[in-house]
Amino acid sequence: MVYLFCGTDDYLKREGAKAVINRFIPETERDFGLETIDAACETCDNVLHVIELAKEALYTASFFGGGKVIWLKDANFLPGATGRAIAAQAAKEAVSSFCEELQTADIPEGHHLIITSRTCSKSSRFYKWVAAHGEFCECGSEIKTYQLEKVGLERLENLLPKQGLQMSPAVRRAFVQRTGADSWTLVSELEKLRTYIGGDASPKTVTLQDVETITSSVVGTEPFVLSNALLMRSPTQVTQAITLLRSDKSAVFPAAAAILNTLNDMCSLREAIDRRWLSNGHWELPSTQIPSRLHRLQGWMLSRQIEGVRHYTLNELRAARHYAIEMRFKLVDSTLQDPWDIIEPVLLRIVAKAPSRPSC
Repeated sequence: MVYLFCGTDDYLKREGAKAVINRFIPETERDFGLETIDAACETCDNVLHVIELAKEALYTASFFGGGKVIWLKDANFLPGATGRAIAAQAAKEAVSSFCEELQTADIPEGHHLIITSRTCSKSSRFYKWVAAHGEFCECGSEIKTYQLEKVGLERLENLLPKQGLQMSPAVRRAFVQRTGADSWTLVSELEKLRTYIGGDASPKTVTLQDVETITSSVVGTEPFVLSNALLMRSPTQVTQAITLLRSDKSAVFPAAAAILNTLNDMCSLREAIDRRWLSNGHWELPSTQIPSRLHRLQGWMLSRQIEGVRHYTLNELRAARHYAIEMRFKLVDSTLQDPWDIIEPVLLRIVAKAPSRPSC
């Protein structure tokens, strides 16, 4: 059986490989029943050598007979891979022959091949064969800037129970905004939190203060800092954020989307405040009547948003939303102007007016 764990998330690939190993090879038998081959190759000769090692390991009986697992770790030469190691014709032919042999030759009973790799072309015969006759698991894909929070929250949902930790939705967002979406980083920071909180083995609740005290901020300046500048109504923060973001053209449209989403939230929340649906940071409405856009805002996140919208009137926020929509159209239509030169004056226009502080 062939198991292929493919993608950008190294933690998920390792955990998938470990699960297969645990399924077939007891820990006491791994000295002879498990062969791990470093398959991250730099040259054509490395590729040829790794393939020979893999074939010898796969088709040779284990020392004491019985089951055997071969792990090709971090293979960077599967179909669809690029780079110096796979550029030579000899390497391409060796890889093609190896993949063909896996599909046609009988793998000895009880032998299993695990391959972890960043890339394998989904249009290749090998990929389709593994999907049909082996086991394939996609372990993360390239994450766009605007996807970081969503993907991070999804991964955090699965990792929290393993660490015996609990977080409210607001604390989760604060945590992910510091860590990003990389699983290794998430696990490392969760382990730090668990050690810091201590206590018995029962699930522990992580507070915002815990996150701010212990969790390292490994995420660079992302588009959400512009949302923070809007909430603070701070021209200085707008200018500083755009200065840091200016070199990243890929962040332009995620930033524009984040700005418009923030303003939509602020408009809805300002209207809710004006209608007295909120009192001292708590909803006066039944949960079923809270506007769907605002239902996710609870606890610390709700308090933070309330503090921000108090800097604006509802009319100011509606005008700001109109400016943001016009800005997004201009970003799409303009190809000559630096896109950050389009975004910056719009944000400064929104935040530059003297703050209005209507009573809640």
